[in-house]
Amino acid sequence: MAEKSTGSKKSTDKTVKSPSKRNVKTTKAKPRKKAAKMPSKHSTLQRIKQRILKTIWNLFWKGSLACIVMVAFYVVYLDAKITRQFEGNKWQLPVQVYARSMTFYPDQYLSEDEVLWELKRLNYSHVNRLNRTGQYVQQGRTIKVHRRTFNFHDGAEQAQIFTLNFAGKKLASIVGQDGRRVKSARLEPVQIARIGNESNQDREFVPLDKFPNILKQALLVVEDRDFYEHHGVSLWSIMRAFYTNIKVGRTVQGGSTLTQQLAKNFYLTRERSIVRKINEAFIALILDYRYSKDEILEAYLNEVYLGQAYNQGVHGMGLAAEFYFAKPVDELEFDQIALLIAMVKGPSYYNPRRYPERVRERRDLVLRLLVESGHITTNEFRAALARPIKIQSLKNSLHKSYPGYLELVDRELKRLLPNQEIIHAGVRIFTYFDLQKQTAMEDAIREGLPYLERRFKTKQLETAMVAVNVEKGGVSALAAGRDVRFSGFNRVLDTKRNIGSLVKPAVYLTALEQPQYNLGTLLEDAPLQVTDEAGDTWTPENFDHKFRGSMPLFRAFSRSINIPVVNLGLDIGVHNVANSLTKLGFEGHVSRYPSLLLGALELSSFDVAQIYSTLARNGEYSKLTSISAMTNALGKVIYEHQVDAEKRFSDDASYMTKYGLKRVTKDGTARRLNAHFPSIQLAGKTGTSNDLRDSWFAGFDHNTVTVTWLGRDDNRPTGLTGASGALELYIRYLKPLNPQAIADNRPSDIRWAFVNEKTGKQAPPSCGKVIQLPVRVSEFEPRPKC
Repeated sequence: MAEKSTGSKKSTDKTVKSPSKRNVKTTKAKPRKKAAKMPSKHSTLQRIKQRILKTIWNLFWKGSLACIVMVAFYVVYLDAKITRQFEGNKWQLPVQVYARSMTFYPDQYLSEDEVLWELKRLNYSHVNRLNRTGQYVQQGRTIKVHRRTFNFHDGAEQAQIFTLNFAGKKLASIVGQDGRRVKSARLEPVQIARIGNESNQDREFVPLDKFPNILKQALLVVEDRDFYEHHGVSLWSIMRAFYTNIKVGRTVQGGSTLTQQLAKNFYLTRERSIVRKINEAFIALILDYRYSKDEILEAYLNEVYLGQAYNQGVHGMGLAAEFYFAKPVDELEFDQIALLIAMVKGPSYYNPRRYPERVRERRDLVLRLLVESGHITTNEFRAALARPIKIQSLKNSLHKSYPGYLELVDRELKRLLPNQEIIHAGVRIFTYFDLQKQTAMEDAIREGLPYLERRFKTKQLETAMVAVNVEKGGVSALAAGRDVRFSGFNRVLDTKRNIGSLVKPAVYLTALEQPQYNLGTLLEDAPLQVTDEAGDTWTPENFDHKFRGSMPLFRAFSRSINIPVVNLGLDIGVHNVANSLTKLGFEGHVSRYPSLLLGALELSSFDVAQIYSTLARNGEYSKLTSISAMTNALGKVIYEHQVDAEKRFSDDASYMTKYGLKRVTKDGTARRLNAHFPSIQLAGKTGTSNDLRDSWFAGFDHNTVTVTWLGRDDNRPTGLTGASGALELYIRYLKPLNPQAIADNRPSDIRWAFVNEKTGKQAPPSCGKVIQLPVRVSEFEPRPKC
């Protein structure tokens, strides 16, 4: 039993134990199962890592896509901007102002010296044999010229060769290149000014084919040898430039391509930053994709910055050639081309006016690169090295030349072209400006005023001079004051002074228009009192306070006697004299008082020039102007001056008045002219205001009317009469020129007759003191009695 019990217990124990083992296993298995479900540190980090990487990847591809889209939009924007600017008007071209063009025709009154002066001013080279444009050969009285190509206002003319043959004081003939005589020829005009725009950039656009090949080759050798191979940006150029600079020991080449430089200059600022460099690369790639290499090179050659002319930046090789060497870019020598290429690296650092030695060193380096690359020969290299650096003086810059004349041009320009947008679109203005007359005028002022101040012990003299082309009515020279380079108050246009005796020709002309008056008419020179309607008394006097009794009109005219002209003016009516002044061209108000007869009228020098131009043109009025023509950027004529002469006085009265003005220079108040120019018939009139405050002279030869005023800005007395002051400047002005005698074009209704000076009647040559005078045919007596 016991054994059974024990056995049973064992059995029971086994039975119990068995499930308990299973239970234990089960119990142990459960914690293991739970351990498998709980993540370990490693697996958690892995999952976090995966999530982060997935998030980063999502952000990356989405960000990349967004960046691509943004870059695409930016490239499209850049492309539109680049295309719009590159294909439109790339630059605001300045207004270009030109002097008159020297024109030649057979039998022209012209000297060799005048032609040579003009050629020198145009910077033509004197050579023994012509081989290119911009050269001339002089042999005896023959000048052979190779004229440059030029776009005149009436059409473009290609370069041509012609020969000028002189005989006596005239141009005898003009022979073309083929040996045949031609009717006319002309030189290109001198550019006298470039009127800038708001961008403060100045340039002369030159097409690519007009640049010399050596200049293009030199630019590529120094700045971008692989220009025609790369696509706007070149890593190889950067590496090679780096190597070359290390080898030489200093910076001689840049890593940026020409396209990148164009992108920087044309579209970007000079800011140094990564963003600008990226923009520069983008723009360069777009430019290279959009446009041909030649188009990019042409834009670069016209855009590159090469210095400063006062407040205007000098851009482009074309303008730089003019600015530094005063010649077109296609006439530059090798050394001059090398100098311009040398300046590309840094126009301020390599400024030839300030650092000639520094520039020479860089120029020579450019020449060395050219000879090493085979673009010039060894002999050419040595010759170029030996040439000194000759730079045009900044004083000759067009930005500071002839301010008085340019003020007149500017006033007319605003009247003719009120649309300023048109003016800043490359307008070219052709004027009547004559450089030889202007130079003579400036020299006369510079030397004459100090001389007058010393001789007459006066000081602070000021002046105004203006010259007018008689045929065209074009203003050919103008000096607005003593300081001819001062850009300020214009005394020719804005100073109005009492004209004194300059009014007298208007009085005599008015009288000679009436049949009862002629040059022999006797006028009374005796004490005179004039009482006006208000009861005021005016007592005119002669300059010398003397009286001469009766005297012929021509004598009172030439000697500028006051009382006779007052008597004459009162007889014909002061209002008629005032009307004549208006007909002669004065547009202001004329007070009709008796004192008008002695010049109590304030006019500017320009007003006087208008009046005397009508006298010189035999009574034909033509409004004065400075502008002969204008063209737009495409060469189309947008304005051309038409000479509309209006006949306002009769031929016979004009001829007799002109005779009186000739007598003034022969034996009258301006007889000093006859002493200096005895073989040349000139005409003119002196004028002096009260208390010697104003000294005037208005004179003319066959071609030109010139008016001279002398005075002080404070209106104090100068101590000068018209004969002692203004006439002195006129003589000095005329001497270096080639004045032509006034032609005696006698009208058909005028005859020459002998007139007795005491009776004023026609008489035989042997009848007392007689003089030969022009008279009307209706008054002419074939057989006058003594």
